[in-house]
Amino acid sequence: MFTAALTTMTALEVVLFGKDDEAFFAVIKVLWFQIAPHVANLPRMRPMPEFNTERVRWTPTEACGVELWVRRLDLAHPLAPGNKAWKLRYHLEKALQQPSRSILTFGGAWSNHLHATAAMGAELGLRTIGVVRATAQEIEQSPTPTLRDCRSFGMQLFPVSREEYREKEAPFFKAWLRDRFGNPWVVPEGAGDALGVMGCQSLVTGEDLRLPWDAVVVSAGTGATAAGLAIGLKGSAPLYVGSALKGVQMESLLTRLLSQTLYDGRWAADLMHDVHVWNDAHAGGFGNIDEDVKAFILDWESETQVPLDGVYTAKTLMRLRQFLKESSELHGKRILFIHTGGLQGNRSWR
Repeated sequence: MFTAALTTMTALEVVLFGKDDEAFFAVIKVLWFQIAPHVANLPRMRPMPEFNTERVRWTPTEACGVELWVRRLDLAHPLAPGNKAWKLRYHLEKALQQPSRSILTFGGAWSNHLHATAAMGAELGLRTIGVVRATAQEIEQSPTPTLRDCRSFGMQLFPVSREEYREKEAPFFKAWLRDRFGNPWVVPEGAGDALGVMGCQSLVTGEDLRLPWDAVVVSAGTGATAAGLAIGLKGSAPLYVGSALKGVQMESLLTRLLSQTLYDGRWAADLMHDVHVWNDAHAGGFGNIDEDVKAFILDWESETQVPLDGVYTAKTLMRLRQFLKESSELHGKRILFIHTGGLQGNRSWR
């Protein structure tokens, strides 16, 4: 917990009272150490799943003298593989502390996030509620395998229209959901907030810092995993981020997440100096899995025996291949690719 505090420093704001009980504010900064106001409210830390990092031989990297390693988060948790256990880490603990012992979150019909929340909630004995961007008919009469799994884990599925779903971050909508479902702990879509970012810091190990990588590569949707990695890496290696979102400037999203997590805009800006974003890594748009993506997955899996998903990991590796062709910057380097899972979503096309 002390380590978490050190990585989330900010000024300490204090209310003082002067003559005639007139209140005024003071900001206290302690040299080398500041206290982040949200750190004291973090729940206890549960043991996290272990993960392996393995050397992978892939023709495009071998041709450039690149030593490619893959961090196999896709194998890290039997029920919620990928980065989800880390993104949900603190949210699940907060949900366990609620009198209702329940958690509510948002997602689409193929959402990895809903699937992981339902699975891990069932494991911990939490009541789970999924607000789904779908019609009641779609959920009841033709649910996707993802939604069927969520139900089998005990998740209550609540359909909302696309218009209603756009209000998911609105305070009035979240207040209405809390009232309707007995005051559950509410998690933003994809756990894309400061708690999600803080959970992902531990994807960086002490070994990563002792023997720094020449580059780390990861996919991004909400940006929470990439932001957590940026904090955890402490500038020891450049971070390359493949955005799965079309029309979104991931740099701005990551900067905002870092600022919210660290309570320090300058610190966030400093970390972003080591972050390089591929905003064109979406291969046509979020969730778009065309024949090129499918062919890439088949070729990669045939050569490496490491499965990929079509929404995130495959597209980022396709963009890495393109980068290695266009630039010699990473030739001859040691690269770590963070496999963020998402394989259950492949059922939408396989």
